[in-house]
Amino acid sequence: MSSRGILMVLAGPSGAGKTTLARRLVESFPEAGFSVSCTTRPPRGGEKDGVDYRFVSDAEFDGMVSGGCFLEWARVHGNRYGTSADWVRNRLASGGSVILDIDVQGAMQVKGRIPSAVLVFVLPPDGDELRRRLAGRGTDSGEEIDRRLSAAADEVAFMGVFDYFVENGDPDAAGRDIRAIYRAEKMRLSSAPWPSPALGYHSGLFGGLSAWRGRRVVVCSGPTREGIDGVRFISNRSSGLMGISMVHAFLDAGGDVVLISGPCRYDSPPGSVETRRVETAGEMLRELRACTPGADLLVMAAAVSDFRPATILPGKVPRGGGLTLELEPTPDLLESLGRTCPVLSFSLEFGPDGRERALEKLRRKGAFAAFLNRGDVPGEGMESETNRGELLFRDGSFVPVPPGSKRFVAMVLASILGERV
Repeated sequence: MSSRGILMVLAGPSGAGKTTLARRLVESFPEAGFSVSCTTRPPRGGEKDGVDYRFVSDAEFDGMVSGGCFLEWARVHGNRYGTSADWVRNRLASGGSVILDIDVQGAMQVKGRIPSAVLVFVLPPDGDELRRRLAGRGTDSGEEIDRRLSAAADEVAFMGVFDYFVENGDPDAAGRDIRAIYRAEKMRLSSAPWPSPALGYHSGLFGGLSAWRGRRVVVCSGPTREGIDGVRFISNRSSGLMGISMVHAFLDAGGDVVLISGPCRYDSPPGSVETRRVETAGEMLRELRACTPGADLLVMAAAVSDFRPATILPGKVPRGGGLTLELEPTPDLLESLGRTCPVLSFSLEFGPDGRERALEKLRRKGAFAAFLNRGDVPGEGMESETNRGELLFRDGSFVPVPPGSKRFVAMVLASILGERV
């Protein structure tokens, strides 16, 4: 199981000391790398190009924006700053961690694009201390310091978006806090491969995982939403956890994973996961057509809404009286897609004849295999942290999948398929 890095973002007002904390963190953990931002502002004091910042002209920055080079960029105190998207993604893909020292608005951009990013808000004990630090630089006028303090108040208003808060009064104590956060996030199961000590307890189940190394897997996850008006929608109870668990399983096995995700409660794991966000069944079909050619497997774990309103009403329909909706079926994604690669479908069934219905759907849609689980059994299916079921094949044979967390079940499914696909 390959190691994974994390993306940690330290943000806060100018003068909060986040750069010093970020560099100390990198010194403490060799696998972590500090991202050097691009900026249009001139160097201060002894700052060196390529070490403290990459200093570029406005024209160069414009070209980088239009070329899609930045994971995030923002204008801060009259100058622009940006983070290289390729550098961050390549380092995460290699298993290294990335530490970013950026402004608050940039941190929120990063979270929107890489939801697994860990955001840490850094702040001095009070505004007087922040003013003292800004004045101590000797680079800003009193008027500029006042502007930065006013901006700090605006930034603090967004602190609730962040995951952690660190008070930076004593740099040594703040450094210990930052290191503790980093260690804890590295140990979080959603950020790490399945622990090696746990593999031995089920060694007979996971022999097929190695077959996925270097192979391309597309995973569809989450529910879809079909709009009623500008606010309301039709959807279902899917949390997206089973799909995200399948991403974990194939990533742990060394696969090249693409995630197509509807609105989901769970973040994709950090690392080399290309993620395409969608909302409707039509958008999901469009991304499937773009991503599945040449794939070794498509995992259709998404719970697609079967119906949509024939017309989306404008704005927000006021409450009062009744509302009649004419519904039409959404496209059947597998039937519309055609056979571009082997498919693992998912079939949530109710009642004693669920296996027969799942087999009929498997054959009709041309899937290679289908995971059958029950919607009327507690601890299985939607809105559950756990699962169990059967992996069905077109010839009517099946393999029982033992109960466990959805991530454990996903690993079992990936292993069985690795021995057959």
